[in-house]
Amino acid sequence: MAESRSAAGAPEAVSAVGAAADRVAVPAAGRPAGAARAVTVREYGTRYLRITVRYHGDARFSWQRVPGPEHDRPQTPPPPAAGAALRRVDAALAEAGSGAGRGARLELGEWDAASEGGGVLYRVPGAVSVARLLPSGDDTAHRLSVGALADAGRTLRRLHDVPWEFGERRPHHGVGRLLAWLSGSADASTEGAPDGARLRALARERLGSRLWNRLADWAESAQSPPGRGGAVLLHGAPSTGWLVPSPAGDHTVLLTGEEVTGGDPALDLGWVLGELHELRSAATRGLGAAGQGPPVDYPAAARALLAGYLRKEDALAGAGADLLTEDATAALPPGTARAATLRLAVHMRDFASFVGWHEDLRHYADLLAETLDADGAPTLRW
Repeated sequence: MAESRSAAGAPEAVSAVGAAADRVAVPAAGRPAGAARAVTVREYGTRYLRITVRYHGDARFSWQRVPGPEHDRPQTPPPPAAGAALRRVDAALAEAGSGAGRGARLELGEWDAASEGGGVLYRVPGAVSVARLLPSGDDTAHRLSVGALADAGRTLRRLHDVPWEFGERRPHHGVGRLLAWLSGSADASTEGAPDGARLRALARERLGSRLWNRLADWAESAQSPPGRGGAVLLHGAPSTGWLVPSPAGDHTVLLTGEEVTGGDPALDLGWVLGELHELRSAATRGLGAAGQGPPVDYPAAARALLAGYLRKEDALAGAGADLLTEDATAALPPGTARAATLRLAVHMRDFASFVGWHEDLRHYADLLAETLDADGAPTLRW
């Protein structure tokens, strides 16, 4: 179960691999001369999405994301005005350079439905995302991952400084999939429908009516227009699987565009925080690849993300800071813990529907129940 942490359940293998994997992913004998041709170095995915990673020479890679047979919507670029805003944010990130205040650059992708396979093509500096690097147990991979997560936190904060003033908001796709599953409308005649329905029945039993209704209420609220300061520019589905560091550690890119929308900033921050909470919990409970792999300092990764987002590097990134301080917790977008809990539920749903049944899902349902019962508070305890 923990193998699947890219957007919409596309799996990233978490075998023991360090940063050197980016450097040697293509054997020297198989590399093209210059950029004359591309070499496929990785292919993976689910019934929802397939990803092909290609090497183009000179430390240049591309990632092509193509809809799978159970992809439920067209892949479309963000509205033109939102796309222009994303490019302005990226330009500001570029001006920040490579110093302490840098952020992850936004790679907006190239939409090309006419080409063979279609999908979206992203230009990136590496073959491996943080989803694969972080659980590997390799020291260099951990350093790259922590730095990339800090960069991602800074970038998300910059996005959230931009009010949503770009026309009609798209629904949040992850929350939308969760709502469809909760209502039973996702139980259509697709290959993954039986396993999705099986998980739904199991989760209703394990959560009970009180927590099941709480999950539904949180999901409906997350999809509603935000109050308080109004909607901001959202990435829509930030994750470790969308975050690709350069093997040299000099910059990171965040694949961006397919899920862009407007909404509550808690949704973006909670989406990544919930993923890290899931990884930590899986490792502690011996679930999936994370539970069978080497020890990983997930709190350091979460603190780096939060430090970047809160612009308080010294306050949160220090060794031994096991919990967020009360002041730091108060500075997070309200609802971050709930959004992180929703992310855990969405990943369960996606895994069952797009990958298939796994007995670990029973334990994940219990983890979801515990997190819901505590109002999401465990997702903020680092």
